[in-house]
Amino acid sequence: MAKPIPPPTAALLQRGLDYWDRKRGDRRMPARRDIEPTEIPDLLPNIVLVDVERDPLDFRYRLIGTAITARLARDYTGSSFSSLPHQQPGSRVWETAVRIIAEREPVFSDIPYVGPDRWVRGYGDVYMPLSEDDDRVNMIFGVVQFETGP
Repeated sequence: MAKPIPPPTAALLQRGLDYWDRKRGDRRMPARRDIEPTEIPDLLPNIVLVDVERDPLDFRYRLIGTAITARLARDYTGSSFSSLPHQQPGSRVWETAVRIIAEREPVFSDIPYVGPDRWVRGYGDVYMPLSEDDDRVNMIFGVVQFETGP
């Protein structure tokens, strides 16, 4: 059973976590091949997939959903964390990714929204490990939800 998401609770994040939990079954983590986009069409605009690179350690955005790129006003797909000044080693984004690969469990991130959309009132996300061998994290699956309004 997946851990409940700490406040602020967001239905979209909980659905993402529940989906990840179902896909892992009896394993510690599901693999990327277990994630079937046709099963989660409502989540797709809010999904992030990040490749874990090793030697040296880095993280690369494989996919960023359209709802996320619209709020950021930029598509970081293909960019590595180390190439983005606000996501390099020592940043909260980097440290969250390192924590996920070390703990091999979902992490609710409390990184504040920094972006051009003045209507974003709140932001929440959950990042979940994916593994081909159920031991070493090779990808991170995230769901991001924005709260908007004046």
